[in-house]
Amino acid sequence: MMTPHFAQKKSLPGNKLHSIEWLLKGIFLSTVLLAMSGCSSQEKKLPPYKIIFDATSDANHSAPLKMHVILLKSPEKFMSADFFSLQDNAQNTLGDKLVNEDSFFIRPSQSIDCLSEKYSPEADYIGVIAEYNQLDDKKWRLSFPVPLPEKPAFYEFWRSSPDELHVCIKATNNGLSLVKECHLSCPVGVSENNE
Repeated sequence: MMTPHFAQKKSLPGNKLHSIEWLLKGIFLSTVLLAMSGCSSQEKKLPPYKIIFDATSDANHSAPLKMHVILLKSPEKFMSADFFSLQDNAQNTLGDKLVNEDSFFIRPSQSIDCLSEKYSPEADYIGVIAEYNQLDDKKWRLSFPVPLPEKPAFYEFWRSSPDELHVCIKATNNGLSLVKECHLSCPVGVSENNE
């Protein structure tokens, strides 16, 4: 028969093990909750993006091509407006849907031009207008969502967001088109607009 004193000594290591197990669970749970609250309270800082324009030499019949890049809250008014309303008075035409507008020229001698933009929380879309000499049957405008970094899969915890995002737009004598896979970069010596 066991004495009560001996029974207490035998069960003591089990109690310690049980206590340590609960302590580790508590530490783990606290760490997870702390990490989750830290992620939710931080404002997401999105990287800047670069719009790279790739123009053919005959895009505007060997004349400079004026480009307008318009940051938008939504694209509906932009896509339904006529060319001359957007060209002459984008602010009145788009109203509160316009966040910012930049314009520049692409010369026939330069095939690539770049526009750097900082992420603006108000802008969800980008509108682009090309002032072709002859608009007939040309796609003179584009609208697309502001580029956002791809969220890495949960198992790719080591992968970080890029320092800069790229969007490529091709300008030809048929009009503008968005290039799905952008492998272009701004060559050294090419001035970057709006930096």
